Amino acid sequence: MDWGRAKSVLILAFLLLNALLGYQLWTEWRAQVNTAVDWTSLPDETRRIMQEKGIRIAGKIPAETPSMRDLSFKLKVLPSKDPEDRIKLAVPQEARIVFNPKELEDALGKIISELSRYAYDDPGSREGVFVLNRMVDGYPMFDIHLELYNSEQKIQAYRQDVVQVLSSDVPKEQQVLPASTAAAHLIENYLPAGSVIKEIRLGYHGQIFPDAETQVSAPSWRVLLENGEVYYVNAISAEVTTGKGDTPLTPLSN
Repeated sequence: MDWGRAKSVLILAFLLLNALLGYQLWTEWRAQVNTAVDWTSLPDETRRIMQEKGIRIAGKIPAETPSMRDLSFKLKVLPSKDPEDRIKLAVPQEARIVFNPKELEDALGKIISELSRYAYDDPGSREGVFVLNRMVDGYPMFDIHLELYNSEQKIQAYRQDVVQVLSSDVPKEQQVLPASTAAAHLIENYLPAGSVIKEIRLGYHGQIFPDAETQVSAPSWRVLLENGEVYYVNAISAEVTTGKGDTPLTPLSN
């Protein structure tokens, strides 16, 4: 055996392996970096208005711009906010399991239908209530919830919206507006002075009509403020509504 040649082949193979691993690490790092940008990516005019109005963005602005279409679905269980509609658990569960999908499924999967189709929404939750959103293709339906009511570090009861997602009649997907564009639109025209944007997230939003057979939600950027206010920016048309209703907002007078 030609040991010198074999040694050269091994060294070459080792170098190629290192190069491949280095490329994989670089592409993963680049993908992570490209998932979000900060407020400095906004247009100069938007940043000027932010400074004048004392508006801040706490955190990153998503960089994703996928192609999406309207989502059609049926209500299998009508949404209700009546406290009496809560279903009490026969055996309260440790509150911490909400942070671990497997533990949550193991504990409540046989009690709560389609539990695996809901995902915890930390920014959208509130004191005493863990909020989970119904997920479709990795994106949350912001108006369809599973609420887990907790006290004394135990999940005591729940209330659930259940839907059947339908095949879409919309023939073509459209690329959504960048989150930076949605944020700039809000900052320049709708947000009051002193607002602090807590989170920007892409999902589906639309008004619920309990008497309608079919419901429709549009791709939307949900913008949560630190004070609890919520704005929805239609990710196709840029129309702005709030969590208090779905009448399009009128821009503020500057």
